[in-house]
Amino acid sequence: MRATIISRRYAEALADLAEESGALRRVRGELRTLARAFEDSAELRTFAVAGRKSRAEKQALLRGISAELGLSDLSARLLDLLIHKKRMSILAHVADGFAEEVDRRLGIVEARVTSAAPLSEEQRMGIVKKLESITGQHVRLDEQVSESLIAGFQVRMGDLFYDGSLRGRLKQARERMAYGG
Repeated sequence: MRATIISRRYAEALADLAEESGALRRVRGELRTLARAFEDSAELRTFAVAGRKSRAEKQALLRGISAELGLSDLSARLLDLLIHKKRMSILAHVADGFAEEVDRRLGIVEARVTSAAPLSEEQRMGIVKKLESITGQHVRLDEQVSESLIAGFQVRMGDLFYDGSLRGRLKQARERMAYGG
């Protein structure tokens, strides 16, 4: 089986348990922190994934990390299970899958907004409010700046794409002129 299929199963099972205990958001944050720590530390990654240390040594280290970070029992048990099953290498995939599952369960969608300049708080809130009225879901913005847009912004949310940039308007005008519209 591919790592993504396996990680999806872990993520969904963990989401079921976290939802039952009301810890969806907490566990999502903990998994992000853990995945970042493993990504940033080659030494930790090598220790947890490589076969040189015994399973017991790996589990002892990760229990210590769990206690030091104040991780929930669910996150600590996930680490223990991944060590036991020799699947620590998929931790980042599990964290990503879990975050997606939590968003789905909480009715949160992500919208990528690319603007010519950083958005003001008023613009950000206006975009969020409009997208939430369209989708009926909570919207989380992923903001990017691209000076190539000249002015305005673009929004991509799932299959929805809105181009309110000057570059996009110029392109539309060029196309209308080319086709006699």
